[in-house]
Amino acid sequence: MRETDGGGAALKAIAVAAIALAGFVVALTPLGPRLDDILLDGEWRLLRDFAPREAPDEIVIVGVDPATVAAIPEPPPLWHASLGLALARIASSRPRAIGLELPLPERSYEGLRPGLDRAFLTGLAAAAQNGPFVAVLAIDARTRSARQVYAPYLALLGNERLAIGLIARDADGTTRRFSLIVPTEDGGYPSLVGRLCRALAGSCSDGLIDFSLGPRFRYVPLRTLLDARDMETLGKVFRDRIVLIGETQPYGSRIAVPLNLAGWEPERGDSPSIVVHAQSLRTALAGAPMGASRPWAVLLLSAVALVFLVRRVPLVLATALLAVGALLLAALAALHAGVHLPVAGAFVTLALACLARIAVAVLKIQHIA
Repeated sequence: MRETDGGGAALKAIAVAAIALAGFVVALTPLGPRLDDILLDGEWRLLRDFAPREAPDEIVIVGVDPATVAAIPEPPPLWHASLGLALARIASSRPRAIGLELPLPERSYEGLRPGLDRAFLTGLAAAAQNGPFVAVLAIDARTRSARQVYAPYLALLGNERLAIGLIARDADGTTRRFSLIVPTEDGGYPSLVGRLCRALAGSCSDGLIDFSLGPRFRYVPLRTLLDARDMETLGKVFRDRIVLIGETQPYGSRIAVPLNLAGWEPERGDSPSIVVHAQSLRTALAGAPMGASRPWAVLLLSAVALVFLVRRVPLVLATALLAVGALLLAALAALHAGVHLPVAGAFVTLALACLARIAVAVLKIQHIA
């Protein structure tokens, strides 16, 4: 039977369909998303180096660094006066919004030092009166519920100024996506990014964090803010910007990420959580990259499976290499335009098509022999 007759054509069609189906099945297994995540990390690095997306320098981080911890005589649970002063000074500069990632006190410490509660309440009130202000609820790792917050602070803030600061992580522990709502037993509660984005922009959507968007972040040490004698100069850094307050230490609350956008640190595989929040908020305000629809993925797998129809093995391999390059360029262009195109399944399908054509060639040689 010749390859060009009806039976041969039907077998080829069945083979192409089987290869595409096998690639689609692999894409649905945990291996598919893992491969796509690895490719996505590489795509972000390439875009960051060669085609970064511009974004306004509108987010400033006030960081608790080792120098700040050494300079404040009290332990962190007793930083009421320091944090209150910092919030009041930031608010006086008229920022666009303020986000506090540091945990709120669980109880009163007036018995230890009179005036601590009032100092922190004064700072919270100043931040709340300035405009959008969101404070994070600490989550107890044992009970997975929000830790208690001293009642007067809750009364001043109200539910609309509270959020959950948890950050989503993929199966490998790396953060690539952000959510506006954190799932809870009662349905869901706004995240820090979700609460701030909706207060600032109204309409927001979650999705992939765009690591190619905007410049690396700078930070003002909390110690510098507390020691400042000339708030006019420092105030220009905060005015009309979004100010996020959190830890910027080289240890502690750090998150694995594809790219660390902390401008004060060397390149490393993790980042302070406040920087992840900042880039997530920047992405939410600019519009998060969308995932390509399922029909496009099916069409892509079907198209690359057609490589099996190339008869000669050297041409099959050459075609597959060209297809790999074209897919990578298409994925980069789509991601730069705001659409994530998963191509791991297509790569697996290409490999299967090449192996199938090689197997057919080997069987033909054995048949002739």
